[in-house]
Amino acid sequence: LAAPLAPDSVGAQVLTSASERLSRLSGEILSNAEAIADFPTLGNWLVHLATDPDRQQQVIGVGWRLLLVLAAGLIAEAALRPVLRRPAAAVRAATPAHHADGVLPLEAAGLAEAEAGQTEKLRRKTPGLVLLLRLPFAISHFVLDILPVLALLAVGYVIAGTPLIDSYTTRLVIIGVLQAYVACRLATAVMRLLVSPGNPRLRLVPVSEHGAAYLLRWTRRLAALVVFGYAAASIGLLFGLYTVAYDALLKLVSMVVLVCLVIIVLQVRVPVALRIRAADDRTGSVAMLRNRFAAIWHVVAIFYLIALWLVWSLAVPNGLWRLASTAVIVFLGRMLAISAYGALDRALLVSPATAARHPGLEARLRAYQPVSHALLTVLITALACIALFQAWGLDSLAWFGTGALGGRIVGALGGIGVTLALSLAVWEASNSAFQLHLARLARDAQAARSARLRTLLPMLRTTLLVSICTVAGLMVLSEIGVNTAPLLAGAGVVGLAIGFGSQKLVQDIITGLFLLLENTMQVGDVVSLGGMSGTVEALSIRTIRLRALDGSVHMVPFSAVTTVTNQTRDFGYAVVDVSVGLNENPEHVADLLRTVAREMRNEPRWEATIRDDLDVLGVDSFQETALVLRTRTKTVPNQRWAVARELNRRIKARFDELAIESPWTSHRVLSTNPPPPANE
Repeated sequence: LAAPLAPDSVGAQVLTSASERLSRLSGEILSNAEAIADFPTLGNWLVHLATDPDRQQQVIGVGWRLLLVLAAGLIAEAALRPVLRRPAAAVRAATPAHHADGVLPLEAAGLAEAEAGQTEKLRRKTPGLVLLLRLPFAISHFVLDILPVLALLAVGYVIAGTPLIDSYTTRLVIIGVLQAYVACRLATAVMRLLVSPGNPRLRLVPVSEHGAAYLLRWTRRLAALVVFGYAAASIGLLFGLYTVAYDALLKLVSMVVLVCLVIIVLQVRVPVALRIRAADDRTGSVAMLRNRFAAIWHVVAIFYLIALWLVWSLAVPNGLWRLASTAVIVFLGRMLAISAYGALDRALLVSPATAARHPGLEARLRAYQPVSHALLTVLITALACIALFQAWGLDSLAWFGTGALGGRIVGALGGIGVTLALSLAVWEASNSAFQLHLARLARDAQAARSARLRTLLPMLRTTLLVSICTVAGLMVLSEIGVNTAPLLAGAGVVGLAIGFGSQKLVQDIITGLFLLLENTMQVGDVVSLGGMSGTVEALSIRTIRLRALDGSVHMVPFSAVTTVTNQTRDFGYAVVDVSVGLNENPEHVADLLRTVAREMRNEPRWEATIRDDLDVLGVDSFQETALVLRTRTKTVPNQRWAVARELNRRIKARFDELAIESPWTSHRVLSTNPPPPANE
């Protein structure tokens, strides 16, 4: 049966709104992707540049003049470097040493000062003081390092101002290439100023030699990519590069830079994680946060690198501010989640007094802990998403205004939450009542009533669970706008079909219910029913499972039960038929049997099992060679067979001891007079 959504329901509105937003979002993504990947235009420009004769002449003219300027500048740079090599070495030699450099250990420095006549105590210099002492020397070395580059730039500018450069376009190209080269060299020089690979005395940033070389190598690569990529795109505009192709080229360069940054993050993820991770002896929330962030910092860094590239590529307004807001919102959401999880775990703890007063409460609350954690996660995630949408300019708070979709969703979710909370409250209250009643029966030593309730409890719990789930499910479907009238009608039709087509099943259920309510049998009873005998192992809603003496299992439907013989209800009688010879005195044998039973009852093993003395009912029957005495003794349920077997064993042993006649060796003498002699 169909259960369509009502046109004005929350579910229909959610589906419609989601479909519209997905369509609009997919269109925007496709248009932006086309703008980013507009590389065919760049290829068309290159083909045009290579095939147009005028452009070819222009490129050749600019090319040889650029090579001339670069050659002159590089010659000037190479000529100046040997001149500056000696002052640079002097600066490095004059830089004060420190024990952390690995060049001059502290002990060696103290020995040198002592040999020089300084006997005052050597003090360890702090990092801040060391930085101040090194800074003038590092700056001097940096100036000497960039002087050849400035010489190259000066020579290039001088040549660019001569009549050799005959066009404005050629001059712009030469100046652009010179500036790009100088900018790349300056970036490398700045990094060399900070880390100074090969010169620990000049190092301003405390890194290892391997780390210094690594930073300088990647600085040189990234600077070359960024500077020359941007310069190539700008020079392309002078040669007729389309604006769309210019943007595509810049985005291609930025994509290559993004890949390089991701490679750097992956290469340094382990050492950075070790620096972020808290010490082993540190505990607390801050240490826990540091350890968790150390495990995922590279994922966060890569995510933000990609997000920055997308924000720049798509020209998102206020993109950097929105990314910073995203980081703050995610951090606050994580803090809120940790606090909420801790509060939930503390709320689900049960004190020993409460656990003793409500048996099973702690186990049931522990079962709800994963679900509660999942619901908290969903709630906090939803709040974080709303805040993120608001930060990214989607005005998500307006969704929850009067009559808006968000307000209707919150109202529907609130109704569903109340319904589920009430259903769980009814279910747990019922279970708690069952457990308390069972505990009270066990405390009052009412074993029979407790056993009957335990027998009925699975059926009661199943019926209650089905009823609660049915009612709650219909209410939830009604809240989201599903028309439940067809469902109820269908349930009625299905119920009628089951009633007419499953009469035997209904008979099984009804018969079993009355048998259980009348306390006819319980789990553990020994019964005979439906032509079968055995111990009741389980009672379901329609069958009885019996375990026979030989281990066989019988499944008997309740509809097949017309008579129930319960052999273990309240108490039992161990009935023993004793056959003795016809010549024995019945009274003497009866006294002997009572003595044997009394001795057995006085033993600790049988004292609690046998409830009364042996009752000798008398001579039950005569046989051809024996008379049969019937006896019985009252026992606890389920022990009459054990008592009868033990009593038979003891009677046999006593009869052998006193030479009581067996039925198979006895005969009856009819006359006491001896027969006459044969010769008379």
